[in-house]
Amino acid sequence: MKKLIPLLFTAVMSIASVAFATQAEDTTISVIAHQPGDTPFISKFDVLTNQASLLKNIQYTIAPRKGSVIRPISATYTAPYLNGRGFLKPKTGQITLPVWGLYAGYNNTVHVKFVFQDGSFKEQTVAVVTAPFEDTCPYDNPVKILPRTKNTDLSYDYMLLTSGCSENSPTILDTDGFRRWVGTTGIGLGRYQATFYDNAVYLADGPRLLRIEMDGQVSVIRDYSDIGVHEIHHNIDAGKNGLILELDTPKYIESVLIEVNPFTGDILQTWNFANIISNAMRAGGDNPRGFVRQVVNNDYSFSSPSDWFHNNAHWYRRADNTLIVSSRENFVIAVDYESKAIKWIFGDKTKEWYVSFPSLRKFALSAVNGPTPVGQHAVSITKDDHFLLFDNGQESQHHIPVGVHRSFSAARKYEFHLDQDQMTQVWSFTNDESVTSPFCSSVYEDGPLNYLVAYAVVGGINPESTARILGLTASGQKVFDYSYPTGPCSVAYRALPIHLEAITFPTFDVHLANMSSRIQVGTGDNVGIAGFIVTGSAAKPVVIRGLGPSLQAGGQPIAGRLMDPVLELYNSAGQLIERNDNYKDSENRDAIAKAGILPTNERESAIAQTLPPGLYTAVLRGVDNTTGIGLVEVYDTDLRNGSTLANLSTRAVAGQGDAALIGGIISQGNTIKRFLFRGIGPQLGENGLENALQDPTLALYDANGVKFEENDDWKTQSNAAEIEATGAAPTHETEAAILMPLPAGVYTGIVRGSNGGTGNASFEVYQLE
Repeated sequence: MKKLIPLLFTAVMSIASVAFATQAEDTTISVIAHQPGDTPFISKFDVLTNQASLLKNIQYTIAPRKGSVIRPISATYTAPYLNGRGFLKPKTGQITLPVWGLYAGYNNTVHVKFVFQDGSFKEQTVAVVTAPFEDTCPYDNPVKILPRTKNTDLSYDYMLLTSGCSENSPTILDTDGFRRWVGTTGIGLGRYQATFYDNAVYLADGPRLLRIEMDGQVSVIRDYSDIGVHEIHHNIDAGKNGLILELDTPKYIESVLIEVNPFTGDILQTWNFANIISNAMRAGGDNPRGFVRQVVNNDYSFSSPSDWFHNNAHWYRRADNTLIVSSRENFVIAVDYESKAIKWIFGDKTKEWYVSFPSLRKFALSAVNGPTPVGQHAVSITKDDHFLLFDNGQESQHHIPVGVHRSFSAARKYEFHLDQDQMTQVWSFTNDESVTSPFCSSVYEDGPLNYLVAYAVVGGINPESTARILGLTASGQKVFDYSYPTGPCSVAYRALPIHLEAITFPTFDVHLANMSSRIQVGTGDNVGIAGFIVTGSAAKPVVIRGLGPSLQAGGQPIAGRLMDPVLELYNSAGQLIERNDNYKDSENRDAIAKAGILPTNERESAIAQTLPPGLYTAVLRGVDNTTGIGLVEVYDTDLRNGSTLANLSTRAVAGQGDAALIGGIISQGNTIKRFLFRGIGPQLGENGLENALQDPTLALYDANGVKFEENDDWKTQSNAAEIEATGAAPTHETEAAILMPLPAGVYTGIVRGSNGGTGNASFEVYQLE
């Protein structure tokens, strides 16, 4: 049972920021008390201020336990959000600040930051002692096969376990193994269907779709029993325009999907795979009767012979507008999102679907460099447009021939070669072929090549079953490995990596917050040039920096750096907007300082401007035609003002080694957006630039310096057609391009010449949506 005890309260003196603290100095604001929330993981801070109208946002951060290397949970609430939820009362200055993610049974340290409209702020530290938490789930006592290591390369620190072991399901764990949040519906027992979306948890309860706010509030999005839905089952995942739910209907078990609006519950799309497959079989001359089956005697059980399809996972592939669906009994099947026409089928060719039905056989793909999946779960598309799934190794339960049975389970990743009717395995995690988990289970990729693996029923469904979750870095290092006793899929049906270290309310789309280019600055046509576009309706405040003397690598100054850069900013008409040599001479130095990005060397340059939508060019030169390695940076200093930085284009000499053309972006937000990266050379020569790089290569790296994608010639990409469809494909086959969806983060692109070539090149980044 849960035990709730009064929370102890300690507040440390508020500290006002020193610089530009006009509104902070004129305002009194502080946490004066706090109350326990629905669970010990949640508290509600009582805040009082004398000037609520000046408040921009409130951020809290929960310090990790001593010795932990995880990133802390940190959430930011905007004042309009707090007001809209009824947490802020402008007339009285009373504010309720929901603080979730606390450790249960622990003396938590919570840092609170009050930010005002002028950018000034006050801070306060609050101690919160929480009650212990107990329920019927085993998360508090794992067998730590490998305790969390000190390795900080893992891209995620938190995970949502979709489970059904108590009424408090689902659960959020950190990678140290501590619970940090549980469901508050009181109906979680046996409810395995959940996901994290729009900074909230969505949970299915029979035919109902529920939304649980992180502060514990529960709302019913819709009850689908009015359209005959018996139950929502298995996965809830994002589709093209909303959430996709898997249904049991009066006629069919686990073979109907709907896409719904996640806020209203309205149905946007429907896919009935009994009809889709039956129509394809008839068109191909086969009789679907006996293969496609309807519900008999209202039997929706696991052992029902009517469970002919057993849909357990799905994913939307944006590259070709495809819905990919896992049928545990048969295969993975892909259909056009709108027309529902079958595109391909990938699965065990010794099963009934392939052996007995030519109409389905003609859609079959072959596996290269590895096996086809068997009884798979958790299909997804990774950031590099590869196909990831958990291969359970379990044969069919309700079709004959039953197909292959494997003695171990594995995570597998494939590259699409649909023009050759093939899937090529490019990665797998077999865990030394030592673990079998025949049902449920999952693998998901977070940051490029970082994985979270969940074995739901190690050893099969029996009284000795265990669940196991583990994390892998891009280098293949195991960072944690935990085991728990479990019932049938009740502890770790699947595990989703989630990010709680910089969460905002309300959510906002990913935007480019910073773009930078490290370039070899020459003279004449070889100066450093960076172009960017401001899109939207409002003027965009930006800070642009030109650096050189402060550049370092490995803590040491870079040899050959540009010692005295000068920066110029031009509009699309070629008119000079501003020129700056030394940032201390800038008329807008206060705005640069307020943004917190003053250069560290007085010879470096900086420009602060508020720019209307349009195309802009920053030019970096050396004073008196000096040369060297320099850095151009563009910062968006107000991500929420209605306009965005849309793309970056940098032109410079691309050499080898430290003289390569290097560009970087920092994106912020809560969604995933597609980005097109290009490495251009020959096209520059056609436009009249001398010494153009003839064969550029492009490589992308994450914040840890791990290369996760590279390309030489763009037409060799598996999603070349998608690149072409953007309208921004390179004009030469030897130029490089990478198109992929990316979450908020720090990314670096490096352009070099193939086979040691050098010359003028451009590195470009386009945010497509």
